[in-house]
Amino acid sequence: MGNQYVKPPREGSSPYTRSGIPPPTTLKKSGSDLPSHRFNDPMSLELHMADERVRAAGLSPAEREWRMKWVKDQHLHPDEPIVVDAVHRQLNPIRVLYRWPWDKLYMHFLKPTFGVYYGTVIRVTVPKVILTFLALETMYYYWKYEVKDWQHLRGIETMPLKQVITNAKEIEAKYPGLIARGLDDPARHGYYSPTFDKRTAYLDVGVTQRPW
Repeated sequence: MGNQYVKPPREGSSPYTRSGIPPPTTLKKSGSDLPSHRFNDPMSLELHMADERVRAAGLSPAEREWRMKWVKDQHLHPDEPIVVDAVHRQLNPIRVLYRWPWDKLYMHFLKPTFGVYYGTVIRVTVPKVILTFLALETMYYYWKYEVKDWQHLRGIETMPLKQVITNAKEIEAKYPGLIARGLDDPARHGYYSPTFDKRTAYLDVGVTQRPW
């Protein structure tokens, strides 16, 4: 607008408009003979399209027939929605094989017993919890019973940390031998791994009967 703008004169005391004239009041549909499309109702999105005859005005017979088919298509069959697994998910044969027991359990027990929502929650959660538990148990087994030593490359190698005890003298005086029994001492095994004494290779078998 720039310099061409001229402020309109105040004609009222309404603070919501520049002229001071209050905005038109919002009418209600109840208690009036005016048609619905003549109402100043800002919350109405349908306006005159609420009347089916108004919506169908100007349609050809072919368009009316197509509209009738579309309206009838909105009425679902009593059996719908029908869940077709082949449409909603595409699984490879390996996934179909290892999912088969839980899918059968879900279809024949979980879904009829607990319903779709809770049955699906159980179907999704329980297998993952079992697989996680088995993975953790496998890791714990290898960590405890398959310790890496100088003879094998498999297993998990653990290095014990050196314990720092500030009051070792007081503990030793009060409980003699407790620290030696409670802490790991590498010098006890000659600074070898604890399984070195249990090795099965390079053992001294004494004098043999072999000619060489």
